[in-house]
Amino acid sequence: MNIGVDHFKNLVAVAAADGYLNSREREFLADRAQELGLSEEEVKIIMAEADKLQHMVPLNMVDKEDQLSEAVFMTIIDGHIAEQEYQLCLRIAERLGIEKEYLDRMIERIRAVWAK
Repeated sequence: MNIGVDHFKNLVAVAAADGYLNSREREFLADRAQELGLSEEEVKIIMAEADKLQHMVPLNMVDKEDQLSEAVFMTIIDGHIAEQEYQLCLRIAERLGIEKEYLDRMIERIRAVWAK
């Protein structure tokens, strides 16, 4: 199992939750793909299947929190959180065993940082 690929797939699933990827989301995904060491071919294959991706659950809490915070960041990157994106983050949090209240606090913290 390639953790980088799974992590990237999860980010793409979140980004595609509202039905489209804007330029800022695409730029963020391109940067993350590079940081994760993914090839252009891997990225193309994943992006082509964006609407079919299923979220994969990491094994440890640090990875779970990192993944949720990146998912939240991805929802805020276009300036707002669409209801579909929030619902996806909520489903991700539930699958990760993270409470809704924790997710909501995380969203507020990321919004505050993003607003600066």
